[in-house]
Amino acid sequence: MRRFRRLLTLISILFLFAFSSCANYGFYQLLFGEEDVDERFSGFSDLSGETVLSSSLGLNGKYSFIVVTDVHIGASDVRSSKMNDFLDEISSLFESIDKTKIPRFIVNLGDTADGGHLSEYNDYNSYLEKIRKLAVEKNVVSSTEAFKIYTILGNHDLYNNGWTDWKKMVYPYKSTYYFSLSSGAADYDSLPFSFYFVDTGNGAFGTDQLDAFEKLLKSDPNPKMIFSHYPFYSDNVPFMALEDTTERNYLLSLFSKNNVKALFGGHVHTVFEHGFGSFSQINTSALFKNEAFRLVTVDESTLSVSTKLIGF
Repeated sequence: MRRFRRLLTLISILFLFAFSSCANYGFYQLLFGEEDVDERFSGFSDLSGETVLSSSLGLNGKYSFIVVTDVHIGASDVRSSKMNDFLDEISSLFESIDKTKIPRFIVNLGDTADGGHLSEYNDYNSYLEKIRKLAVEKNVVSSTEAFKIYTILGNHDLYNNGWTDWKKMVYPYKSTYYFSLSSGAADYDSLPFSFYFVDTGNGAFGTDQLDAFEKLLKSDPNPKMIFSHYPFYSDNVPFMALEDTTERNYLLSLFSKNNVKALFGGHVHTVFEHGFGSFSQINTSALFKNEAFRLVTVDESTLSVSTKLIGF
């Protein structure tokens, strides 16, 4: 009888938690109920050519871009002052004396909207337009359309059936995609880097995505970077990495055999790096909550990737 009462108490607490948070998160937070990754997956789209770097932008085959994660537009701690501070930091980077440190595009690792609401995606796009206009003002690109912000899904983006609006509102409007990118430097013989963006919004990879992803990696000789919302290793924070350890270990083995140089993750809201032999997982904390992002620099001559954590 006592155990039964404890069970009823636990159930009551869970339902109270669900009802108290459903105003912003809905029941997805408790039930994890929207369609899974296999139902979202429709193939990897090749976006090669949408981000183009001319040889004048790279010095000896080097270029940089920004990685942010866990933006959480709509959360109470995402204030306009923090958003303006980030714009100021980007403006300074756009004016870097070292041209290789000027960010040429941005990667967002998900949890863009705190509650998966359409209004949050609208606010996100309005904010991105400010960044694009700043890139034009600082002569990084010639038009706002030329400065790309690549975004992937996070678990918060799925709250309140957020995927329905996400795929209509958030560039590039796809949950899985990739592209190859070269600085165009001609003074050495090297391969361009390939960028792969995967869907781990449910904390899983899924059979269909894994099958297609494996074929792509094995057919691509380029050095690679992988971008995922959920990390593969969570620095021992419980329940914060991909759930299926067999799936996770298979993917890590696949990365080590197919010239992956770096694996980027978010979700945990903490900063850490973890080596897996030939590559490292690099985790970044929440953009506005923790006031930090990464500047990533690619060196095509050495086939290497380096990062710098920047606070603001």
